[in-house]
Amino acid sequence: MKLHRITTNNNPRWRLNIAFCLASVFPTWVMAQTPAVEYKTLDERELRSCLFIADDQLRLRCFDGATGRSAVVKDGTTPAAVAELDGGFLLFKQPLDTQLSWFDRRWELDPSSKQGKFQVRPYKPVYLLPLYFNNTPNKRPSSPNPLNRVESDQDIDSEEVKFQLSLKTKVLENVVGDNGDVWFGYTQSSRWQVYNNELSRPFRETNYEPEVMFTWRSSWAEFADTTGWNPRLLGLSLNHQSNGRSLPLSRSWNRLIGMVGFERQDTTFQVRPWVRFQEDEADDDNPDISDYMGRVDYLLVHKTQGHEISLLARHNNKFSANSRGAVQMDWAFPIRSNLRGHVQFFSGYGESLIDYNHRSDYLGMGVSLVGWY
Repeated sequence: MKLHRITTNNNPRWRLNIAFCLASVFPTWVMAQTPAVEYKTLDERELRSCLFIADDQLRLRCFDGATGRSAVVKDGTTPAAVAELDGGFLLFKQPLDTQLSWFDRRWELDPSSKQGKFQVRPYKPVYLLPLYFNNTPNKRPSSPNPLNRVESDQDIDSEEVKFQLSLKTKVLENVVGDNGDVWFGYTQSSRWQVYNNELSRPFRETNYEPEVMFTWRSSWAEFADTTGWNPRLLGLSLNHQSNGRSLPLSRSWNRLIGMVGFERQDTTFQVRPWVRFQEDEADDDNPDISDYMGRVDYLLVHKTQGHEISLLARHNNKFSANSRGAVQMDWAFPIRSNLRGHVQFFSGYGESLIDYNHRSDYLGMGVSLVGWY
């Protein structure tokens, strides 16, 4: 190959011509070396929420999560990423295999999804159902314990308001290496007879549910390859649930709950078997609660285009004349920003603790702010 001398005649334009050529070729070469990427759109409000965190380390983690850095930085390596600003949104190009799963987002399983301790996180759905209809109200709650039997009918309307609040916070992180977190969760659901003028609009039933949960990141490649479902989450929970009422309306129980979570694209499936801690017969408000509220539940959640559809089923693991349980279906659909419409249908035993052994159907409509994922 012959080399030819380029004659410039001391004209500086040749340098500019070469620079323009390199500038046009270099971006094309870089893009050819970059793996398949997609845009992750993040709202400016996520960034602003980080400004009010006093702790420097937690604030940095918040900004990393809000900008997408926690998703593109993994195991000490940083894949090729390009940040752009478009219409007030920060766009982060990131490789497809670094996206966080639904379980990672909600339970911070992956090391890149860790957000630190003692920060409030969503747990179960948060909703308000101003229209909640019960086709057969339980006007005389009962229990095998004579102290927990109501002797006369209560004046209860079929229409009421139902709402639920639920949150959790991490108290211990990475108990074993980079895995194993301990959470404290709290859920409260209320049924409010707001349309009942004769009884001065009382709260008919409120259930309080604190619990301590241990979660563990799991992976079983052979099972995922065979079935298409990735067993991502393992958990164990100490759970207390009660309605905080005096006799004869008092109801409560304590459980040890196991949890296994599977995911597949936009769908998750959880199985939660439990064992009840037995109480003294004389002090047990509801000795037969497991025969009605069940001994296991199954939760299937699917998300698509802003819609979330969930199916929750409970069963007592008896397949005879004593087979009992319940089914609840929820549909949340987008309205505006984080506000979503919410429809709930329940059929079976134990819609609340006071109705643990009462079968009924419920239909509710309202709004929700937080879903399962």
